[in-house]
Amino acid sequence: MSTDSQPGPPVAPSLHDSYVAFGKAIADPTRLDMLVLIGETGEYPCTALEQQLPISKSTISYHVKVLTQAGLVKVRREGRFFHYELQREVLDYFAPGLLARLLAARTQYES
Repeated sequence: MSTDSQPGPPVAPSLHDSYVAFGKAIADPTRLDMLVLIGETGEYPCTALEQQLPISKSTISYHVKVLTQAGLVKVRREGRFFHYELQREVLDYFAPGLLARLLAARTQYES
């Protein structure tokens, strides 16, 4: 038996539940924007999200919660500040190449 298996899905109790959580997480344009911002740098501070997105702190918290439940974002607290890290292996498990396509589309849109 080989030990070189692909990483499994995130924390949901079943593969079905993991796909549901992933689909819910990426179904919202704001959460996709958040994934792009976090994915560009690897780790993104909450204060920067507040400046980049035209939404309230509580709405950011809600979206981060959905992304975290899907296993797509990991939250790190430093003092009273939060930092978000994209879990690329989870994103690539469910949608290989999605981040690269989103980043390319963003670059193309900004040009």
